[in-house]
Amino acid sequence: MRRVRGPQRGWAKITLGVSILFAVGVFVFLSVQGSPIRGAGVGLLIIVAGVWEWRRKRSDRIRAERFEAEAKENQRKRR
Repeated sequence: MRRVRGPQRGWAKITLGVSILFAVGVFVFLSVQGSPIRGAGVGLLIIVAGVWEWRRKRSDRIRAERFEAEAKENQRKRR
């Protein structure tokens, strides 16, 4: 099975990176405001959501590749 390299794969990593940067920013902001525990909790929640979304996008891409490979194989068999 061929792995996709290109914009779709890159966007998943970029969105994960943005969510991690946002989580760090929230933690720093709330720590400066005097709530480091709340900042850690919200930051952790954002990171978990980002990782969950990244894994979902990755599994969707793998599933789509599998369906595409099966469709090509069925088309090749019909000829």
